[in-house]
Amino acid sequence: MVEHTTRERVDAFWAKTLGSSVADLHAPGVRVSPNRLDRESWRGIYVFGFEGVTINVPMDMLESVTSAVVGHDAESLLEPKTWQEFLGEQARSAWGPVMHYYRDRLDGLDEMAAGRRLNPRDAEAIAALRSALPFYEWGVTGFTAQTAMLFGIFEGDKLVAAANLTPGPDAATDVGFVIHPDARGRGYGLQIAALAARQAIRMHGVARYRALTSSPSTMAIADKLGFAPYGRNVVVYLNDSLMMMA
Repeated sequence: MVEHTTRERVDAFWAKTLGSSVADLHAPGVRVSPNRLDRESWRGIYVFGFEGVTINVPMDMLESVTSAVVGHDAESLLEPKTWQEFLGEQARSAWGPVMHYYRDRLDGLDEMAAGRRLNPRDAEAIAALRSALPFYEWGVTGFTAQTAMLFGIFEGDKLVAAANLTPGPDAATDVGFVIHPDARGRGYGLQIAALAARQAIRMHGVARYRALTSSPSTMAIADKLGFAPYGRNVVVYLNDSLMMMA
């Protein structure tokens, strides 16, 4: 498990992000509140869980969602199908559950890391990797966000794995990565994630890693890298929503 000070730091991040208190974050049960002012225009629903769940919704849906969740436990509310049943045609898609992992130690990462930091001269290689992947995969792994750093592994001139660091509990602490479809199964995911995580911990003392629970291979990388699970989420995109990461 991560250090107590890291858990406090993560708790503070989520309390601020969700407009909650730390005590409520860890209390059993279900809490529904409107999206914070900085996300007021975002048409989506964010469900985050520790022992219970905290749900952020658009203001105009506060009453209907509060009524809909009555009688549901945290586990059911962290399943996309529950929200698709609640919302019907209002839901464009539901993403998750996503497990959140954290690491605050550097030991062992040097041995697992491979690759280098990318720079403007790698733009053509990055574009080629992006064109080989579905747009949603590029987006949900953070590459359409304001990335602080990019890292890559090459086979000759071909970029076969790339990672980024985007804001998580702090600036540049969230690790996202993609692997070229032709290069999967060769251990590149572990290597490039280790490289990005090492940089995040060196700069900010913590790295966050997220994995869909429906992707055992991605979760296995978290375990091999020594990340500790701490929290889960589901995101529901409404038909008039834009992508949002948290």
